[in-house]
Amino acid sequence: MSGVANSEVYQLQVSLRRISPMISRRLLVPEEMTLYALHRTIQIALGWEDCHLHAFKLHGRHYGTTWTGERSATTRRAAR
Repeated sequence: MSGVANSEVYQLQVSLRRISPMISRRLLVPEEMTLYALHRTIQIALGWEDCHLHAFKLHGRHYGTTWTGERSATTRRAAR
């Protein structure tokens, strides 16, 4: 028997902030799911095509993409 059959399943509430009406999804995910797999699951659940900024906060650490509206010095150099 697979270890997956005995794993815990978590229910997550995923909500978009600062939007009206509120958009949210409830997801059931296995405990061994990686952050990448969770990322893909959220993309599918919200009908996204991997083009929206998002972040995870897990045990005080932030994971995700950020956008400040400016390109970094590294990006500017590479663009020249």
